[in-house]
Amino acid sequence: MNKKIINIKSSSSKYSVNFINLSKSHFMKNIDKDDIVIVDDNVYRLHKLAKLLPKTNIIKVFANEKSKSFENLGKIIKKILQFNFRKNKKVIVIGGGITQDIGSFISSIIFRGVDWIFYPTSFLAQCDSCIGGKTSINFHDHKNQLGNFNPPKKIFIDTKFLKSISKKDTTSGIGEMAHYFLVAGPKEKNFFVNNYKKALNHDLKISEQLIFSCLKIKKFFIEKDEFDRKERLLLNYGHTYGHAIETLTGYKIPHGIAVAHGMNIANFLSFKYGFLDYESFLELQFVLKDIYGSFKIKNFDVNKYCLILKKDKKNINSNLRTILTRGVGKMFIHEIKMDNLFKKNVNNYFLESAQ
Repeated sequence: MNKKIINIKSSSSKYSVNFINLSKSHFMKNIDKDDIVIVDDNVYRLHKLAKLLPKTNIIKVFANEKSKSFENLGKIIKKILQFNFRKNKKVIVIGGGITQDIGSFISSIIFRGVDWIFYPTSFLAQCDSCIGGKTSINFHDHKNQLGNFNPPKKIFIDTKFLKSISKKDTTSGIGEMAHYFLVAGPKEKNFFVNNYKKALNHDLKISEQLIFSCLKIKKFFIEKDEFDRKERLLLNYGHTYGHAIETLTGYKIPHGIAVAHGMNIANFLSFKYGFLDYESFLELQFVLKDIYGSFKIKNFDVNKYCLILKKDKKNINSNLRTILTRGVGKMFIHEIKMDNLFKKNVNNYFLESAQ
């Protein structure tokens, strides 16, 4: 069977995404003696990786925000140095986005940088974070404040990993995925609309098609603007408002679901500021609410929400630097003054649209 491959150009190197059927022989070919395997403990157990991985140096991590702390990474690096690890060896990372950040960041600094290979196991990691090279870790109470760009040498995707993830995490992946298809254009949006419900119901064949298409869209943006200075900024569509929802709710709402909320807020504000007609807003809301609808935001406080928005790292002055839209495939960067009108619009959104 012909498996899909996506080749991506990066300033540091070229790398590839390979869609595979994982096996013991595959691991034997790609993991050498004295390589380091950093693996999500839950994935390791659920998928019985002890039977598949060759005998090598394995470090199991718990996929939570504490594991991404600067202090915890020091403990992992200490373990790596206790093994017979050398610069000509590589780091193998198996897990979702948190495990990816840990392995990618460590591989970028140990011995001034070593090669790494990534096996993404979550929907979010497979459809989004596995390419683009971004890596970030937490420092004290500050989330994702340290990081760099460090793409892997190879990425191997097996959608069978998705069988074990929860409906909530699947929905989160679909929410993250949605923003790529809406930014890309009407044809891509229609493909997503016609198929996302099948992916929500764990149709792995459809999931693979959506993931492949999603990564092809992201490839276009990261090859044009690898370091997030121009075109790639459009991929922040929904994220400014989504990140603030995550913070406001203490991360009780998963990332991709918060992003679906965030896209709907961006669309609502685009309508309120005269960039988007109401019919188009309702058409997009119909799809997005299907993703975020079961995740209610209780006791919304507009003042707290706006304070969080003011701290967004993409802001360059006192205004909110955000992505708005004139329709599918017509996203643009816009600065909004965070005045009483803005607060009123945001508050009205949560009163009218988010319930």
